[in-house]
Amino acid sequence: STSLTEPHAGMHLIPRRLLLLLLLGSCTMARAYLGPAAARASAARLRAIRLAADPERSGSAGKTTLPSFTLPFLQPDVPADQQPVVELRNLRAQAFYDWADDDERYKDRLFSLYANLMIFLSGPISYTTFNVLPFELPQLLLAANIGTLAAMIPFVIRLRVGYGFVSQRLKERSSYYEANQRGLFAKKDAESVLRDRLIEQQQVAPVLRRIDVSIGALVAALVVSLFAGEALTLIEGEAGPTTLKTLSGDSAIQFTNRLRADDEFAAREQTRAKRKAESGGQLKPTYCDSRYYKILAGGNSQGGVGCQ
Repeated sequence: STSLTEPHAGMHLIPRRLLLLLLLGSCTMARAYLGPAAARASAARLRAIRLAADPERSGSAGKTTLPSFTLPFLQPDVPADQQPVVELRNLRAQAFYDWADDDERYKDRLFSLYANLMIFLSGPISYTTFNVLPFELPQLLLAANIGTLAAMIPFVIRLRVGYGFVSQRLKERSSYYEANQRGLFAKKDAESVLRDRLIEQQQVAPVLRRIDVSIGALVAALVVSLFAGEALTLIEGEAGPTTLKTLSGDSAIQFTNRLRADDEFAAREQTRAKRKAESGGQLKPTYCDSRYYKILAGGNSQGGVGCQ
């Protein structure tokens, strides 16, 4: 009986040993596979702790001092506000810099800016010079358009400079930062370089292209308006609107001599002056628009003869 049961017990020990070896092997493989993931999770927990902590808190004697950065997944040596990604976020938080995020929105905002400048700024300023309507309406619109475009171009260039600076910071392989009253460079690791370049290509580069197109369109419109003004002046010639132009020296002498010698020129200048005076309802000499020449003309208590 004993001899029959011992081989039977030995046969049960072999599968148990195999099962134990299989369990040990599977545990070893699981540890090797999950080890990096556990390390990454531990690092993530550490970053979360640092994020919640005060970045300027320093430990007492014998304690570890927390690093100075507060945002995770950034360069550890560069202050948070000088990180290229954070600079992009801060740039978009400023006024007007979020206009160029979308094509349609950017066009609508620029058109709204153009219309408001034309109505409330350039138009009234131009009307002080070209106020004989509808005779001087083309000159009024051209002058207002030139003034509006001249004001919009620096505004758009300001957007271009801001995004261009951030774009350059994102494309660089090392980040410049200032700390302890010194200018320093921190080399980006491979992950930071890839991330920053991806952000630059996907978010910043389309904005720069949008702004560049708008700058080209505004400059082209300004050039066309200037040439249109010159063409209108050539087409109308002496029959065009007159504006006050101070003459001095030889130019003043030549103008006076021409008025005396050329009756047709004198009649044309007189007609233009009358047409200019129609809006004010009073005909007065041209020098009345200049305080200096009114004093030289004398009379009427130094206000100029015929200027009252």
